[in-house]
Amino acid sequence: MMRHPFVLAALGLGALFLALHLGGGRQSVGVLSGTVMGGPGSMGFGVLYALAWFGAVLAAPVLLLAGLADSLLGRVRRARR
Repeated sequence: MMRHPFVLAALGLGALFLALHLGGGRQSVGVLSGTVMGGPGSMGFGVLYALAWFGAVLAAPVLLLAGLADSLLGRVRRARR
């Protein structure tokens, strides 16, 4: 069974966020409040972590629901034929 591309994208966003979180990205998010410590590399890592967090919290659930709904509608369409 092949997974829907939206579901795979949602899982990818979650995996990216988890990898950055385990890599210590949460400590670098001080860039949002202006308390950057560690230089430009840390600032870039913090921005990347914040974008991954927004993707995991806002985009991933929408993609997951869209993929599941499309999958279910496809099954209903095939059952009516």
